[in-house]
Amino acid sequence: MATLRTLLRELFSLATYMSPLVEKVAEAAVDLGRAGAASAWGSLSDVLSVDSKLEELRRIVGRIHALLRDAEETRFVEDAAVRNWLSELGGVALDADDVLDEFRTIVDAQKLRIDDRRRKRKRPWYDLSSSCYPCVANLLLLVQRWKISTKIVEIMEIYDGVCKGRENLQMKEGDATRRAMRRGNEGDALLAPAGSLGGEVRVVGMNQERERVAELLNSMDEDAISVVSIVGAGGTGKTTLARRIFGDESPDQPFDLRIWVGVPRGCDVERATREIIEAITRESCCSKSLDSLQRLLGELVNEKRFLLVLDDLSNEDLFFWEILRAPLLKGKKGSKVLVTTRSNVVSRNMRSLHPIHLTGLSEDDCWLIFREHAFDQGVWAQHPNLELIGQEIIRKCQHSPLAAKSIGGLLYGNTDEEEWRSVLGDLPETEEDANKILLTLKVSYDYLPFHLKRCFAFCSVFPSGHEFDRDELVKLWIAVGFIKPRRNRSLENIGGKYFDYLLWRSFFQISNGRNQSKPKFKMPGLIHELAQSVSGCDCFRLDDDAVNDEPENARYFLSRTSSMDDTAYYKIYKNTSLRALVLQNAENCVTAAPVRDDLFLNLRYLRALDLSDNGLTALPDSVGDLIHLRYLNLHRTQIEKLPESICNLYNLQVLELGECRNLAELPKGVRNLIHLRHLGLHLDWAGQRSNWTDLISMPPGIGSLTSLQTLSRFSASSESACSIGQLKNLRNLRGELCISKLENVLDENEAKEANLRNKPFVDAVMLRWSEGATGASLLQEAGQKKCSNTCALAPDSKTLRLSNCKQCDTLPLVGKLPKLKHLYFEGLHGLKHMGHDPFIGFPSLEMLYVSDMSTLESWCEVGEGAMPRLRKLVVSNCPRLHERFQLANSLQRVEIRDCPMITALPQEMPVSLEHLAITGCPALQQSCQMDGSEWPKIQNIPHKAIG
Repeated sequence: MATLRTLLRELFSLATYMSPLVEKVAEAAVDLGRAGAASAWGSLSDVLSVDSKLEELRRIVGRIHALLRDAEETRFVEDAAVRNWLSELGGVALDADDVLDEFRTIVDAQKLRIDDRRRKRKRPWYDLSSSCYPCVANLLLLVQRWKISTKIVEIMEIYDGVCKGRENLQMKEGDATRRAMRRGNEGDALLAPAGSLGGEVRVVGMNQERERVAELLNSMDEDAISVVSIVGAGGTGKTTLARRIFGDESPDQPFDLRIWVGVPRGCDVERATREIIEAITRESCCSKSLDSLQRLLGELVNEKRFLLVLDDLSNEDLFFWEILRAPLLKGKKGSKVLVTTRSNVVSRNMRSLHPIHLTGLSEDDCWLIFREHAFDQGVWAQHPNLELIGQEIIRKCQHSPLAAKSIGGLLYGNTDEEEWRSVLGDLPETEEDANKILLTLKVSYDYLPFHLKRCFAFCSVFPSGHEFDRDELVKLWIAVGFIKPRRNRSLENIGGKYFDYLLWRSFFQISNGRNQSKPKFKMPGLIHELAQSVSGCDCFRLDDDAVNDEPENARYFLSRTSSMDDTAYYKIYKNTSLRALVLQNAENCVTAAPVRDDLFLNLRYLRALDLSDNGLTALPDSVGDLIHLRYLNLHRTQIEKLPESICNLYNLQVLELGECRNLAELPKGVRNLIHLRHLGLHLDWAGQRSNWTDLISMPPGIGSLTSLQTLSRFSASSESACSIGQLKNLRNLRGELCISKLENVLDENEAKEANLRNKPFVDAVMLRWSEGATGASLLQEAGQKKCSNTCALAPDSKTLRLSNCKQCDTLPLVGKLPKLKHLYFEGLHGLKHMGHDPFIGFPSLEMLYVSDMSTLESWCEVGEGAMPRLRKLVVSNCPRLHERFQLANSLQRVEIRDCPMITALPQEMPVSLEHLAITGCPALQQSCQMDGSEWPKIQNIPHKAIG
């Protein structure tokens, strides 16, 4: 009876297992039937010749790209007929890419099926699937090859038709190559000068304007808040001047809050208020009503002197400022608002009494900027003829520092006098024109190589003022096919060079957001307008206030609306040619926004799908049909579980699940994502989100994904298929790696299997045990109560965090990590004494953080010469720590919080100390008052916060 039940269960399993395959074979049979019996022999011939047809298709794609480069780099695209023809040709190339991609996917799927069958144990005689499946699968593969062959024939016919008009347009393959050779190698064009990216904002000229703005900001007016405006045309340096002033600290009249907000075009009061709140809190604000937003903003600025910068404000509504300023009036007297705008109306509406008008720089100042970007230091003097041409170029830059930087960057490293004269001839004349600076910037764009033009134009799909994450933008470029592999360099490395070069050419600039762990970037307003003008119909953005119609052939689509109504949904659904789709919630709120199941059924060619920050709670199973998908971003959604169908996305390279606080597990078939390079699981790196769900364990066999570069979280399991040993072969990992649930690592040998020492690109490691974990742990099994066995890290590690190890009574010898800059000890509740040995070395350590040490009682003196670069020390929530500790001589900032038994500071305070903060230490706080015993030690410290 038991055998019969088992047999019936296997038969039911077989029916379930084979049903999808049978359906696909049936569908394919119908297609073959439609082809007609007379063409059966031809169909078989097509199947047998598909490999040669694929090779021919690859050659066609190569020829198309050569023609597209020729058109772009010789600038024949001004003619409308040529633009239409190029659009058709580009469509053929995309269709061909789809077919090539589909065939690669079929091959990958076949390999995975074979590997899966090999992994499985021998099945009993009644498991019919083991014998039936290969036959059905091979039949399906045969049909798939026939369908691929049919598509190739159709594409070749379309290609022949499109190419008939090429002779009339006088376009030849190779013209682009010859032009590129004149301008140097592609790789050379991507090299920005070393040390040219980022750094401090440098302002050339505008000295009087800068001093005047600083004077107005530092004045103490009778009004609660006063407005200072910088007014000027786009590209005249308004934002650059504001950024420099924003970064200057005034020792006489310091601001309690410094808030920078880039104001998007069409921004209303509600959104502007939300942007200000998020700039202060660094968190998404989900309040919906204007009333609740204003109450929250009022609380944040209450009795604080603040500096608020509203950059590139364009809203000329008379009541905009009246409503926006209402909660700001709760700030302390002397608060200031600095606004940059192109509009005199905006300045008047905000009652700016002394607007600063920028008309651009003098030619001498523009020459300094141009020279700095066009030549290495001192080289310009060796080329007097180029200096003369450069002076003529400057006269055509319309006094714009942005134009001077952009054209100078274009000519960097080029000493060919003919090339300089060519650029000079292309620049517009200096007659008055409303778009004269934009026309100058267009010349800088025209000289970009073809691949960089595509990367730049793609960015127009995002709204003006959007903050770009460099790495995420590069991943999108890769996903939509803008970056091709070259030699032994990774796609991410190539894309990073592309971005750096565009940044050097001033197509991007560093955003002024503060307290960011990594810099963000934005496009200057005029540059964004340029991107919109050159992207044509390829990019489309749907906003709440948008009235324009979507072009039928849009390839990249962004929707930023408060809700996805039927109209907005249809605009997306009907566009079957979309390659990238970004769905954003205009309110950045965690609200339910389900994705309809039929949406993905119609968008079969998507390469990139971004559903981040929109309150999504579930994905439909149909997402697994997006076989071309490379990029799937679900960052900060409410998803609890991913559909197993996601494991059918064999081409997926990026799966971003950062801040998905409800996600408890990953699909079991993740090992099928053989091309996955980035699995973002940024779940509570700082350990401060107690309400977030941790992953139960990693999916089986994740260690087989050897292309992985990003794996931010790894939850260890006692099961071998999900154990810490799965990290062994992931040698390409880089960036952050948090290994949690270490109580499941049962012995020292298992810990060594992770092979962290041989992961040189992982520079930030967190080792965390679960709260309240009991039972056998790594430390107990190893027969010693220390963390040393878990700390065999790569010598290049820059950050280490040890958290929640309750059995640790001795610190590991981590001082032997020569490049370690940040060290965190948290929740080591078995530790009573911090000895001298662990702190030997640390030649590079800059920050030491000791927190939540419930049993720590003493801290011995730091040896002489130890931690010579330590700048910041934080000691927090150590209730039994009573002995005062020695401070390194290099310290600039010390924070002591919630350590009530500390009553005195060290006898000698570092002369370098600039900031001292003490809270939650009653006795010590009392001693540090002006009449206390510790006051003489701290009276000369510039910035003190006691209590």
